[in-house]
Amino acid sequence: MSYTSYFKEMSPESQGVDSGGIIDFLEETDRKGLELHRLMIIRHGYCLVRGSWEPYREDDLHPVYSFTKSLTSTAIGFAVREGILSLDDHLIDFFPEEIPEAEEFLLPDGSFPVPAYPSEYSARTLEDIMENLREVTIHHLLCMSCGQEIETEDNTGKTWIHSFFRQPFLYKPGTFYRYNTSGTNMLCAILKKRTGQDLTEFLQPRLFDPLGMGEIFCHRLPDPMGVQLGGGGMKLSLENMARFAYFMLQDGYWEGKAILPGWYRDEMGTRKMETAGDSEGHIEDWAQGYGYQCWIGKQPGSFRADGAFGQFGLIYPDLDLIVVTNAATEQTQSIMDAVNSCILPAVDAVTDPEDREHIHRKQHILTSRMRRLAIPALKKCHNPTQEAGYGGRKYQTEGKCSGLEVLIGGAGLGELDTAASLKEMSFSFAEDKLVWKVKEIKGDGLEKDYSLEASLEGNFLRTYCEATGSEVAATARWRSLHALELEVRRMDAMSGAAFIFRFEGDRIHMEVDETLMTDGGLGMVEKQVCSFRG
Repeated sequence: MSYTSYFKEMSPESQGVDSGGIIDFLEETDRKGLELHRLMIIRHGYCLVRGSWEPYREDDLHPVYSFTKSLTSTAIGFAVREGILSLDDHLIDFFPEEIPEAEEFLLPDGSFPVPAYPSEYSARTLEDIMENLREVTIHHLLCMSCGQEIETEDNTGKTWIHSFFRQPFLYKPGTFYRYNTSGTNMLCAILKKRTGQDLTEFLQPRLFDPLGMGEIFCHRLPDPMGVQLGGGGMKLSLENMARFAYFMLQDGYWEGKAILPGWYRDEMGTRKMETAGDSEGHIEDWAQGYGYQCWIGKQPGSFRADGAFGQFGLIYPDLDLIVVTNAATEQTQSIMDAVNSCILPAVDAVTDPEDREHIHRKQHILTSRMRRLAIPALKKCHNPTQEAGYGGRKYQTEGKCSGLEVLIGGAGLGELDTAASLKEMSFSFAEDKLVWKVKEIKGDGLEKDYSLEASLEGNFLRTYCEATGSEVAATARWRSLHALELEVRRMDAMSGAAFIFRFEGDRIHMEVDETLMTDGGLGMVEKQVCSFRG
């Protein structure tokens, strides 16, 4: 760890938490096959456990997706406190040039967009839609109730802002919940239009500096304003996720100083919209309601900053507890189930303080488990005969094959170099590692050589990869006599790619797939099958 943590480390029992509950959490997430990357638990301001699953590290800038939304909400809170904005300000007042004509809401065939969830608050005429648009305020954008039935996902207009305004507002604002990342991005556009500052630029002196978070990265959207992706574009270290969650736990105070008014923090963590039985079918921990860019929790008074695939800042004011996670799984309810069934019951659990031997034994087990956290690497398996035969031999691509950056991919990335294509590859083998060398043709026609190293020893090897402009971690093995397996993860992303190279005479057939099992999207790219001839 290359930084000094703000949180002093103490044993769980010293802060009233049974170590056994944390052990149970680790065992339960293992049993369910959940891929966790990082974990920190803080109570009464002390760190009970912190760790990362190799090859990930605590100071990696990990994509946090919609965890970003809670920081965007915080920026709006500062703007409201300073009189820059009001929760009652109307969306159209900031973008009068984007207000559409009523006819632009008609479907391509000229028909009226009929609401899928008709109610007394749903639009029946074009004028209803226009009136709903005129009523949208910052409050409605904050609590995902601007009245749009479908989230704007593609940029069919001149810009994403243009497209957002032309997504029909089919319900009276405040009466219909729909998770809407574009609405959050619109808050950043409003902030920039009013202040001339990016989200991170605005938050730097108000939040990041007082909390000692340093400079924070956030992706930008493709528009002339260069609006930052406040709906999900930040990358954070584990420490900075924890500092922000602890700030929220402390009602907007930091070291006794009121950084953000407590009333706004309360608004963030208070149910504004019901989500149980909503249009998206939310259940369990996502059916407890939504506040100002925060999800409401099952535990009374609890709420969370919540990013896709398990980027959580779980805040429990009544327990003076926060739990921070990074993960790479679509089974996020299973993470919440493990927190609910293992960690929360361990808080203030009855423990006999005289049974020191039992307490020390559990603490020892927990410490040992935290030191051994690791993503399973490919099991060690060498193939000396084939390595000698294939090593150093150059193979030319047959047909189209993307460049290395696109092949490695990874969730949580911005734009990749899609213009590059692979021309040639070769392998070299040492006793402990594989070196994969490739030659690319860039978009301008120039050729570029890259190499990538992977451990052959049953673990991940972290190195800098020029092709991605980032650190990567890679592990490799022979999975059969003529099949070489390689797994590569970008350390500035949340996933990577699994390669299989099948050697058949003078040819290689390469199969590539994403390491994250998902329906796609969120920065991942379609994987490929390519052939090469030696």
